Amino acid sequence: MLSPLLVAKKIFLDAAQVKDQQELVQLIVQRIRTALSADVCSLYLMIDGELVLTASEGLAAEAIGVIRMPLGQGLVGTIAQRQHLLNLPYADKHPNFRYFKETGEERYQGFLGVPLIHQGNVLGVLVVQVKETRRFTEEEEAFLITMGANLVASQAIGLVRATEDNEPDDAATPQANKIRRIRGLGGAPGTAIAKAWVVRNEITLEEIEIKPGSGIEFEQERIRDAFENSLEELDGDDATHGDTETLSALIEVYKLLLNSPELHAAIQQHLKSDISASSALKLAMLEQIAVFDAMDDPYLKARADDLRVLGARVYRQLQNYEPEVIETDVPIVLVGENITVDHFGRLDASLIAGIISNQGSTLSHTSVLANALGIPAVVGLDDANLRSLHGTEVIIEGTRGFVITNPPEPVKEEFRRLIQQNKARQADLAHLKSLPAESTDGQTVRLFTNTGLLADITPGLERGSEGIGLYRSEIPFMVHNTFPTEEEQVRIYKGVLSAYAPKPVVMRTLDIGGDKALPYFPIKEENPYLGWRGIRFTLDYRNIQLDQIRAMLLANIDNDNLQIMVPMLSREDELLRVHALVDEAIKQLKEEGYPVHKPSIGIMAEVPAIIWMLPRLRDYIDFVSIGSNDLTQYILAVDRNNPRVAHLYSHFHPAVLSAIYHIVRECRRLNLTVSVCGEMASDPKAVLILLGMGVRTLSLSAYKLPLVKWLIRHSNMRDCRVMLDEILDLANEVEIQERLELKLKEIGFTEQFES
Repeated sequence: MLSPLLVAKKIFLDAAQVKDQQELVQLIVQRIRTALSADVCSLYLMIDGELVLTASEGLAAEAIGVIRMPLGQGLVGTIAQRQHLLNLPYADKHPNFRYFKETGEERYQGFLGVPLIHQGNVLGVLVVQVKETRRFTEEEEAFLITMGANLVASQAIGLVRATEDNEPDDAATPQANKIRRIRGLGGAPGTAIAKAWVVRNEITLEEIEIKPGSGIEFEQERIRDAFENSLEELDGDDATHGDTETLSALIEVYKLLLNSPELHAAIQQHLKSDISASSALKLAMLEQIAVFDAMDDPYLKARADDLRVLGARVYRQLQNYEPEVIETDVPIVLVGENITVDHFGRLDASLIAGIISNQGSTLSHTSVLANALGIPAVVGLDDANLRSLHGTEVIIEGTRGFVITNPPEPVKEEFRRLIQQNKARQADLAHLKSLPAESTDGQTVRLFTNTGLLADITPGLERGSEGIGLYRSEIPFMVHNTFPTEEEQVRIYKGVLSAYAPKPVVMRTLDIGGDKALPYFPIKEENPYLGWRGIRFTLDYRNIQLDQIRAMLLANIDNDNLQIMVPMLSREDELLRVHALVDEAIKQLKEEGYPVHKPSIGIMAEVPAIIWMLPRLRDYIDFVSIGSNDLTQYILAVDRNNPRVAHLYSHFHPAVLSAIYHIVRECRRLNLTVSVCGEMASDPKAVLILLGMGVRTLSLSAYKLPLVKWLIRHSNMRDCRVMLDEILDLANEVEIQERLELKLKEIGFTEQFES
């Protein structure tokens, strides 16, 4: 018998060649049957509360998709209910045996079935059968258990189940006419009903063939013309929506990237290998994209999308491809593999009812722009069947992240009602921009935004942000092939500071290393989260940190709203060395004749050591910002980006709440300003806890700002403090969240925003 690991590896290698998920599950049962020399191998998956025969090698083909049984019924249902295997020499003698004529399984006696379990939930049951009356050996048991565990760990079974959940029962219905509910990520909130327009797929950079060139000078001219034409095309896109500041800001970012000296230098270097202009474009772009794609930080990972969009645009110019013309006089939902900023420029925003994109994330520029334009978007669907939707009526629900195709009239009527409610809610929230985030008992909370690109500046200002609580300064470092110059950093930082002046802008010093490597400075570590990152990296490269601080100080001239924040601090001497660098930068710049001064300096509380160090650090800091995401990960020892343990990540864990409460009380005792800039700041339930703790500054996504402001204006701080005392006595996060949901209902938040 083969090793289960070798069989699993072979299955996963061959899986790349299969066309759909049904072929994948059939491949799985074929290989397991062969490895065990069994007569039958079958896979049952849990769908809508029942175990459904999804694939079989040995049972009748017509039984697939027909045989269903609830938990506790039949041998398969018994295995799923007990979450324990069955190994039987006489299957039909078991009291729970259930006979299905369609399968012809009366011929099989030896039966072995194992449950497929993920995070405590049963995904399905894997079964093998033989004709003879015998128990399977311990070695065979171990093989099937190991195979099942590997299939679950690889997410092969999870992917199949997700696909099955999206499909309706009527398999005979033509794809274009099916009623389907497709899940994705909520890219931009809102609901719309309109016909789908499936856009033409652009060629991806990976698909570009590496070909020899026709002489280096000829290829240099081709690539130069393609970049110039792409820049002109961007100007045209800007003119299409000239009244949209966010699109203009995004286009400016694209222009900066297209004019990047590092990108052009990389292309020229590749052209020296006598390859074509398109080949050099591919190689240079992919080098930068690979860095972002490898990152765990979703904000930084999303920046790879920008480079892919630009790469496809320049390639289109190289091949003289005309952009797709979208002709419509009624609003449509744009659907495609990757809806980008390009598509927004091809028709008036009033004609875009919604966005459905296989690719993208909640932090991609597609989502940023859709939010700014008030267009609902569902991204990250990863569904290969979207092309069949062209001309089909769809409902898009961007708040919860799903799409319904071919909805019946009663469903459409219900969503029309919700759309009218949403319009009324938005009108109710719009007036909040000029109003303070003040509780019913007169206490004010400052609401800041998080950002990292010039393109993200406008949404915050449009929604009444009082400043930037977290500016991710590593972005300019990550879109280059070399460390950016001081002059370039000054231009970027000045754009941010001047846009918000006189409102405060908290700039985090360079937070790279570990999982956020640079394309020109790779760092490989076994455990990047506990490695060379944040201030640990920059203090080892004093010149890089000094240049960045100088650039921040220069950008602050005439703005005077800069605050500097230190990431990943865990030692007192690290903070003292940062102060020494700031003092040295000020000394140098004053000697050069610049009127600079020392700004406020604070720290991110994200390493648990800070919880006990605050009194020792008090004389060297002006503020503390709690990075709840990393703090939660470090306290719970859970990587929230790891699907195997992500379900254990919760900022409602009693230990996390206790740690944050301790930090807030210490800051109050030490007379230090404290804020929260992680996901907790935009989670309505968590906001109630933070208000009860005494947090009076929150930094969050611009798009959540109106809702959080509404919540604050309908909350009473004394009630939040009383509720906090109750919550701190509760045993686990489930009880805590149930109590918070009740509080939200009392305030009216659920009825107002989640119906």
